[in-house]
Amino acid sequence: MIAQKKLEFEHSLLIIDDEVEITKSLYRQFRRKYNVHIATSADEALPIMEKERIQVVLSDQRMPGMTGIDFFAKIKDKYPDALKLILTGYSDIEAVIGAINEGQIFRYLTKPWNNVELEVAINEAFEKYELITNNRRLMNQLQEANLFLEKKVAERTKELEKSNVKLTTLNIEKNKYVGIVAHDLRNPIGLALSFSDLIISDHLSLSQAEQLRFLKIINEKCSFALNLIEGFLDTSKIESGILDLNFKAYNYCKFVQECIEHNKLFAQKKSQEIIFHCECPKAMLVFDKNKMEQVLNNLISNAIKYSHSNKKIWVNILQKDNNIVTQVKDEGQGIPKDELESIFRVFETGTVKATNKEKSTGLGLAIVKKIIEVHHGSIALESTPNIGSVFTFTLPII
Repeated sequence: MIAQKKLEFEHSLLIIDDEVEITKSLYRQFRRKYNVHIATSADEALPIMEKERIQVVLSDQRMPGMTGIDFFAKIKDKYPDALKLILTGYSDIEAVIGAINEGQIFRYLTKPWNNVELEVAINEAFEKYELITNNRRLMNQLQEANLFLEKKVAERTKELEKSNVKLTTLNIEKNKYVGIVAHDLRNPIGLALSFSDLIISDHLSLSQAEQLRFLKIINEKCSFALNLIEGFLDTSKIESGILDLNFKAYNYCKFVQECIEHNKLFAQKKSQEIIFHCECPKAMLVFDKNKMEQVLNNLISNAIKYSHSNKKIWVNILQKDNNIVTQVKDEGQGIPKDELESIFRVFETGTVKATNKEKSTGLGLAIVKKIIEVHHGSIALESTPNIGSVFTFTLPII
């Protein structure tokens, strides 16, 4: 019968009294409202407390072995939320009031008790238990929410600190690049301006050959300045992630061959030979044609620029796993070992000079690396001074 009641109700009441008739009477009074458990002594009540989820305990004060107050003192730390009520005679009132002041007892009722008063006290005990547990649950939820918010604030603060550091670094880099561009632009623009002023002011005294020579110088300086500006803009677009790419599928070997044809004229001026070899003539790759032209033209023109006359340049294409590998190899001057790591950085020109005084903006290889990375590829360099360099980049087969 008690087991059935335990299944029907949410709240459990433990009644402790050594008088069987009293426990039967109290059981009958509360069985329709709570799961009621009966014990005739404190020792008998302890296993029930351990086994069942007891919210309210009603105990007689005077029992053999252990008094009700002593029992409540014993279970206080282990079951702090359980509400404790005691039935007592007038002779024990002083001890009971002391236990109430110490927080061991919620309420007491004197014998003989009033059933209505007892039921009200039991109901209030369960209500207070719910209030205590709900408040604890809400406090735990609030604490968890605070911890979560503190964690999020800490994470966000860390992100903002990183962003601030990054922005500061980018601002320093921007100022550095702007300063370099302004410095590098001043010389060619100044020369172009000087020669144009000379042609304008002295055009009557200058021969046609002299004017043509000055115009060629102006054209050369303006071309260098334009290349510098375009390179800087390309770098800025790639860094900011706003580079507009037009991906299409192309036969890669045919595409590379076309780029080589565009550069052959410059190689022929230095009596250089470009040798092309492709192991995968049918390979199709998806890429932005203009940007990849920029990559190949830069690598091939650098091989031409930094190699002496009568040297050979090789462009080899092969397939490795799911990647197409492109090699641009030359017999040029090579690059010192201590400059290999910085060669792909912006405005790093290195100590090796072009063999025919060709100009360099210091942006080409930095842009090449960024374009290849945008295409989900990678680039590497192997170089030996006085022997030559090999630029190798990979592009995934999509």
